[in-house]
Amino acid sequence: MGKACICGVNIGDHIIECVYVAGLCQSCTTNIAHGEVTQMQGNNLRRLFLLSCVLGVVGLVIFYLATTSKDFNQPKKTFAELGGDFTLQSSEGPVSLYDFKGQVVVMYFGYLSCAEVCPNSLAVLTGAMMRLEKSHPNAIQGLFVTVDPTRDTPAELKEYTAYFHDDILGLTGTVEQVKSVSGQYGVFYDNNNLSDSFMEYSVSHASRFYILDKSSKLITAMSHTTTPNELAAQIRELL
Repeated sequence: MGKACICGVNIGDHIIECVYVAGLCQSCTTNIAHGEVTQMQGNNLRRLFLLSCVLGVVGLVIFYLATTSKDFNQPKKTFAELGGDFTLQSSEGPVSLYDFKGQVVVMYFGYLSCAEVCPNSLAVLTGAMMRLEKSHPNAIQGLFVTVDPTRDTPAELKEYTAYFHDDILGLTGTVEQVKSVSGQYGVFYDNNNLSDSFMEYSVSHASRFYILDKSSKLITAMSHTTTPNELAAQIRELL
């Protein structure tokens, strides 16, 4: 019987003899060497996979920081700290929030190429305004503030809002102006380049109605899923 080794194979009552050189079984040595190579290859693949994951996460973080309007150096505002006057550009020239003192203002942030949420939200605002305009004429002003100022012009905003209601005014400004106003109201958005998509680009943004009383004070914010009746009821309380 040969020496005991890890590659000895039982065949019936016999054990296949191993070939020894310098006291080492050559079959075992070969198998062990092959196993070490296989293990090293597996470890390298795992390291490569982990490195790819880390680089992917870092890339996403860099992309988000480069495209988001949120300033991470500023502390998060409470609702009581939101609001305030601002000046942006309409098709008729500069417009300030305080120009509408004496009216209830409903403000919505969106953009013209928004496929579904923005037009649906403006339709809800239109429905709420139509429910109240007979009993409270000229008492409500809608503002549609674009979060895509590099693409949405004052003229295009005017044409777009006219499809919904004459008392919804489209506003834009420089990138910094829009970023400042959105920050005042706690609205943050990300410009996403979708070059591989038929949409080409999109803007992820908060979707809420910001309701201000007759003194231009921000009273509440309501989700875009609000119904026209619910929005009208909230506006009516401020008239």
